Amino acid sequence: MNDNNNMFTLFLADDHTIIRQGLKRIIEENPRHRVIGETGDGLDIVPKLRQLNPDMIILDLSLPNLNGMEAIRKIRRFNKKIKILILTMHKNDEYVYECLVNGAQGYVLKEDADTELLSAINSIQKNNIYISPSFTSDVIKKLVQHNSLKGNRKKKPGYQDLTPREREILKLVAEGNSNKKIADKLHISIRTVEHHRQNLMNKVGAQNTASLVRYAFRNKIIE
Repeated sequence: MNDNNNMFTLFLADDHTIIRQGLKRIIEENPRHRVIGETGDGLDIVPKLRQLNPDMIILDLSLPNLNGMEAIRKIRRFNKKIKILILTMHKNDEYVYECLVNGAQGYVLKEDADTELLSAINSIQKNNIYISPSFTSDVIKKLVQHNSLKGNRKKKPGYQDLTPREREILKLVAEGNSNKKIADKLHISIRTVEHHRQNLMNKVGAQNTASLVRYAFRNKIIE
């Protein structure tokens, strides 16, 4: 991370100026996040990243002159550390899979950006993988199993590796709350609860609600 009072720096690559402006507004709601550069042209990405050296790039897949998938490959050839978050309108499981296999750490739909963008940034900042809740659990399972992601899963995650939201949902599940009740309590959509719950189950190796509850008891999350 760039050492500027622990500031987390981001670069935006999207060919719509108004979208970049909106993203910057959302991102900088966190005072420790700063957008330090942007472009609407795919060919500008690598030169500007070399110059600015941000911690993360938020990248659209549909860019003029160089598409986002190829941009991921080019970025990874010269920089293994920069975090890559895809922000796109393409709701396609195969796109998610290809992006993450090639080196991205997250995939968020533009339709979810207002509610999911900051969560995605924060999660990826902590070296987690983040996928928009619009996607099915199948693509998440496929990604977890893929060899190229094994480096992120060298040890089975413990309770300390869960995100605050996942811990919150684990506790509520273990207390017997349905997805609808959890959504109501946390003021989020049922779809988002399902997404977090599936990520949680994948992380702790739970096959069903009963094994989630057992995990919660073992870790003294509930008495």
